Amino acid sequence: MIDINLLRQQPDTVRTALINRQKDPKVVDDIISLDTNRRQLLSEVEKLRSDQNILSRQFKGKPTEEQIKQASEIKEKIKGIEVNLKDTEDKQNLILEEIPNIPAVDVPVGKDETENQIYKTVGDVPKFDFQPLDHADLGERLDIIDIKKAAEISGSRFGYFKGQGAVLEMAVMNYAFNKLAQKGWTAMIPPVMIKSDTEWKCGYASNKNLFNAYYSVPEDDLIFISSSEHSVVPYHMNEILDVSSLPKKYINFSPCFRREAGTYGKDMKGMLRVHFFNKVEMNVFTLPDYEISDKMCLEMLNHEEELMQELEIPYQVVKACTGDLPQPNRRMYDINSWFPGQNNYRETQSCSNCGDYQARRLNTKVKINGKNELVHILNATLITDRAVLAIIENHQQADGSIKIPKVLHPFTHFEVIKSQHS
Repeated sequence: MIDINLLRQQPDTVRTALINRQKDPKVVDDIISLDTNRRQLLSEVEKLRSDQNILSRQFKGKPTEEQIKQASEIKEKIKGIEVNLKDTEDKQNLILEEIPNIPAVDVPVGKDETENQIYKTVGDVPKFDFQPLDHADLGERLDIIDIKKAAEISGSRFGYFKGQGAVLEMAVMNYAFNKLAQKGWTAMIPPVMIKSDTEWKCGYASNKNLFNAYYSVPEDDLIFISSSEHSVVPYHMNEILDVSSLPKKYINFSPCFRREAGTYGKDMKGMLRVHFFNKVEMNVFTLPDYEISDKMCLEMLNHEEELMQELEIPYQVVKACTGDLPQPNRRMYDINSWFPGQNNYRETQSCSNCGDYQARRLNTKVKINGKNELVHILNATLITDRAVLAIIENHQQADGSIKIPKVLHPFTHFEVIKSQHS
């Protein structure tokens, strides 16, 4: 949630941000009107409570009937105004939670992902002297991916990693997870289900476009996480962190669940867009200073890039435009990896700075010079199953086999995936 003081003091900044994010700026006027009314009601309550205190001090012994009548009238007035005040606050908060984070000044303005800006391109796309296959066809031929059987058992947008494909999947996750754990990041395997209130505090559930994107168990008030961020970022909910403990760096592994609502018809073939996938995620808590947290964002991006280079996957880094930023983000970089089977770059990772947007609801603070301030929170995808698909496509050979990147050999214990029938 954004700071209400920012909206009061710089309403035009918020209006501009909403326009750039493809949202209606009228909500700023609605909130300001409600906020003015709320503060007026609050002032009235405070005045009546002051009158109440003055009256009580006038009591000498048993109060007179007139004093009792006055006290009763004041009490009823306070009760009526407080009902009004609560209703006004609820309306204000309902609108306020729909306002996304304010984009950083250097975030490109654009309507959607088609207007993201290429930051840099790394690696040469492979040139084949044969027609490259996509991961679905190649996986079926090598018997390492089974989408048809998954469709029979679970429905569309699921798949099996099988045999050496399953070993490759675990090798990628294991290598990525250990890579940062060995650099001193705190390793986490978090719960994959969280309370609905916890999801709300992370700042995603408020966005009406994302509200139905998760799987839930309403009778138990639980939601399946779509990223370990959703259960690791709240780990320090309602805490005041010691300044010397920052930055706090977590590297997490978890399965993730997404309904992919509204995407039917897109990426139906293969396993690029599925309801369940594995993910290694970075989460960081920093001092509330944009220079510090933006520098950390680049450090996290560097970890992502280093991994993709070790896996020998060509990629592009793009700066997400205002229309493509998730609600809590002030900035986001995407890594789009090359997929020869699609002859295109596709998103495999992202890296985001959310500033204090999530910390405000989560009430995660740090004590600085005796004052409690909201921390900055960042998240970044180190790796997902999509990288496994990119390895399969980019490292395919003319004989239909797949070469395994050298860094994974200690984890796979094989250097190539070949057809069992060859």
